[in-house]
Amino acid sequence: MNWKIGTLKRAVQATFLGLSLVLGLAMTASAQNPYWYDRNRDSLKRHQKEEQRELKYHQRMEREEFGNNKTLKRHQKEEQRELKRHQKHEKRYGDIR
Repeated sequence: MNWKIGTLKRAVQATFLGLSLVLGLAMTASAQNPYWYDRNRDSLKRHQKEEQRELKYHQRMEREEFGNNKTLKRHQKEEQRELKRHQKHEKRYGDIR
């Protein structure tokens, strides 16, 4: 097969352009979101404090609406335990929901 130099140059350029495009797309697709994958302990602590604050506010609103009876206290205690389990799981496995 007889190739002209110009045709060969264009084929090589097209190949390099295609490969660089594929490589660039692959790198972009596999890039990690730093919020989820590169979190430090401070952001986790901040998140958990926020959750605790929200739970306290929620429970205060429940007490104002339903009174402070035995059933409500039991319910709120279970909510606190559930939050504690959730946060322990987050610390262990780094899973923010």
